[in-house]
Amino acid sequence: MKFKKLTALLGLSQITLNAGFFGNKKSFAKLDEDQLQTIEEALEEKDTSDLEQQLSDSQATIKNVENALEQALNIAGVEAGADMIASIVALGEKCKEYGKSTNRHTFAENTGVDEEADGLIEGYLDPNDEHNQLLKQITHGK
Repeated sequence: MKFKKLTALLGLSQITLNAGFFGNKKSFAKLDEDQLQTIEEALEEKDTSDLEQQLSDSQATIKNVENALEQALNIAGVEAGADMIASIVALGEKCKEYGKSTNRHTFAENTGVDEEADGLIEGYLDPNDEHNQLLKQITHGK
C-alpha cells in the first residue's frame, strides 16, 4: 500500500487514487474538508521547539563532557583514545596505576603523645636552664 503514514494520519483504511482527466496521466487523490482539517491539525501538533531545546542542551552537555575529559587526560598525561569511551578506559587504567603505586607521600605517624625533643619538656621547657635549676633547688631543698 502506498502512503501508509498519510493513510494512518487521516484514519483511513486506504487512499483511493483517481485516474487523470483529458490526457493527464498522473493519478490524484481527492481530499474532503475533514481530511484537510485532520492534516492541518497534525501539522500544528508537530511543534518541535521542545525537541530542539533538548537537542541543544544535550549537545552542550556532550561538549562539556568532552572538554572535561580532555583536561583530565592532559593532567594525567594520558594520550586520548580513538573515542570518548576509549579515553575514559585509558584514564581509568592510569587511576589504577596510581592506586597500586607505592611511590606516594607519607605522613608522620601521630600517636597523640608528644615526644621529648632535644631534652625539652613538652617541646619548649628545658630543665637544664639556670632558672629551672634554681626552682628545682628551692622545691627539693638541694
